[in-house]
Amino acid sequence: MKRILFIVAIMLIAGMAFSQENAPKKVNKENNQSENVEKRSDILFDKLVHDFGAIEKGGDASCVFTFKNVTKKPVTLTNVKTSCGCTAADWPKEPIAKKKKGSIKVKYDSNRIGKFTKTIKVFIEGNENPIQLEIRGTIVAPNANDVKVAPADKKVNEIDNTKKSANPQVKEAKPEEVKQSKK
Repeated sequence: MKRILFIVAIMLIAGMAFSQENAPKKVNKENNQSENVEKRSDILFDKLVHDFGAIEKGGDASCVFTFKNVTKKPVTLTNVKTSCGCTAADWPKEPIAKKKKGSIKVKYDSNRIGKFTKTIKVFIEGNENPIQLEIRGTIVAPNANDVKVAPADKKVNEIDNTKKSANPQVKEAKPEEVKQSKK
């Protein structure tokens, strides 16, 4: 019995030790930005996530993340890394003066149909922890909204191709026409 109580006590202590956070966080609901209560970085982004929503294949999937140097000294971005080769980032190589703004331009290859979520890590001189930005969205096929489906309550027996149209019209065949076409 003493062994069981000892094991349970060790598990409780270990669970409490591993559940501790380094710094409490506050969430700024206005721009989806999560910040540590203690100072985390020398720059402050206007947003950390950009949601493109639905974009047509081949459409413009680029956005700009704007940031501000919140220190009293110039800040230099040392590197900006994207999570894969389908995302490219253009960032300022020169130092950003105190209280001035800068921007990172991000472009996603929109020739890949489907949902995507990509990360961009921003490394700042003198800070070992990168700031993580995120882009997300869905690439849809061109004219995906123009696809027409025949009603489920009607049987599709014949397609009327007499009209010169990209969208053929569906018409219902009479039972005697179906019997004749089977012969």
